[in-house]
Amino acid sequence: MLRLDTTLLKAEAAKRGDETHEEIARRAGIDRSAVTRLFLGSTVPSLPNVTALAWAYGIPLDDLVPKEGNAVEVSA
Repeated sequence: MLRLDTTLLKAEAAKRGDETHEEIARRAGIDRSAVTRLFLGSTVPSLPNVTALAWAYGIPLDDLVPKEGNAVEVSA
């Protein structure tokens, strides 16, 4: 299973004033519905989307996609 640390992503987004999925998606250059699905854990995050989010918020990929911890699990 792939884990996405949505708590970290939300915190980094909030530091930049991005509170909504729309704002997060806009900054990362991805579709809002993809961000919503990622936060709900209803889809397997694509590498391009995860990379775009990591770059947009200056989060190392290893931190955004941790092996364990506070993360949303999605089945592959």
